[in-house]
Amino acid sequence: MSPYIFIPLSTLIFLGINLYTYKRLKQNLILVKFKWSLRVVFGLIFLFEVAYFISIKSSPLPSLIYQISIICIGVSFMLFCTILPFHIALLFISKLSKNSQKIAKFIIDICVIFGFFMYIIVGAYNANFNTIITTKEIKIKNLKTPLNLAIITDVHIGQFYQKDFMASLVDRINLLRPDALLIVGDLVDLKSDELKDFLEPLKGAQSKFGTFMVVGNHEYYHGLSGLLDKFKELGIKVLENENLNIGGVNLAGVYDITGFKMGEFVPDFVNVFNGINPNLPTILLTHQPRSLKYLKRDVDLVICGHTHGGQIFPFSFLVWLNQKYVYGLYNINNNMQLYVSSGAGLWGPPFRVGSNSEIVYLKLLGD
Repeated sequence: MSPYIFIPLSTLIFLGINLYTYKRLKQNLILVKFKWSLRVVFGLIFLFEVAYFISIKSSPLPSLIYQISIICIGVSFMLFCTILPFHIALLFISKLSKNSQKIAKFIIDICVIFGFFMYIIVGAYNANFNTIITTKEIKIKNLKTPLNLAIITDVHIGQFYQKDFMASLVDRINLLRPDALLIVGDLVDLKSDELKDFLEPLKGAQSKFGTFMVVGNHEYYHGLSGLLDKFKELGIKVLENENLNIGGVNLAGVYDITGFKMGEFVPDFVNVFNGINPNLPTILLTHQPRSLKYLKRDVDLVICGHTHGGQIFPFSFLVWLNQKYVYGLYNINNNMQLYVSSGAGLWGPPFRVGSNSEIVYLKLLGD
């Protein structure tokens, strides 16, 4: 979406969200005495959100302002999602007696406040302190030797997650002793000259065959050419519409479909399979699940990221509409499977509800 459409559209959406939540909260029996405080709070929240939206087209915000702005966006969305169902519930108490209505409204008002704080606390904990290791066994036809793969996607090294977070991921990956580490896009959210030493821990990633990756849409936004050079300096093999053989499988990888819109580094879902060994199973790395519509042939396993597992429920419904596949293992047909990871990091508000940050450990077995 063009920034000239995205900025005013997003501003109007969040203006509406904030007006709605403010109107409902000022009627809350517990918060009714704090109307002026609520006005100030919602005014500041909206100003930070507008600053973020404008910065998309102009210069980046200072780190602290960026972090506050993106948290404000998360808070607005989560407040809206908390209040809306309780607001709907209020419509069903109109048939009660006046005294019963007051009691029901008081209970609902308490539930709104309690529900919101639980939503925020759980979301912050899952996003910042609960990176899990997801182990999955997948049977692959014609696989002669078992292959163990560590997979990370959507780390989004940038304003929130930096060197320490990258180092913690690498330490946990090394404990798995994988045959290969696969990075499936959106590793960074900075330009190559802004990365400093944030990715240096990747040099210490240990696996039998090495580290392989494909780029995601966010690499395009920060200068893909320079980032490709940076990744290669770290000893990462970037798959650029090409394939190679590791551990008895064809490992193929394409540029992200954002390349179609950008007009450079365009994915090629045909030539990526040139020279492939027809006697070996094929694994394709492509960042976005909706890339599957460009595939002209079946492959044994496709591995994607991008969706963050929806990141904050119920936003997952919009992700499903956009990508069709949100999280986990899917049988596309009798010959092809898809695994979508929820990602090791996150983008936008530092909250996760209904999803986890994860390192995926795939155990590929012969069928």
